Amino acid sequence: MTKEKVSELMLRFKSFISSDKTIYLKNSLEKADENAYENLSICKIYNPTVVLLLSLFLGFLGVDRFFIGDIGLGVAKLLFGWLTFGIWPLVDIFCSYKKAKEKNLTNIITLL
Repeated sequence: MTKEKVSELMLRFKSFISSDKTIYLKNSLEKADENAYENLSICKIYNPTVVLLLSLFLGFLGVDRFFIGDIGLGVAKLLFGWLTFGIWPLVDIFCSYKKAKEKNLTNIITLL
């Protein structure tokens, strides 16, 4: 992939992935072929701030997990989150931002 396309994609994805994974992403993009550029333009990216807000306000219903695609954990959190006396939804508030960034990196690497 050309350096211009790599730079463009890095700017696009910079705020949606962990800062410690940017070098890994850059190296993966440089090794990718030209067809990967079109695939990455339709890549599903989750905004970590939206996931954090969903976790804050609707996390006890598992909406944050449903939003990022963890359907099984979303159902489990919806049905059994109350059994933990609110500890699971509370812990997920602190983990949701990082989880969204990890999901984004996984989605990007999968399309390469």
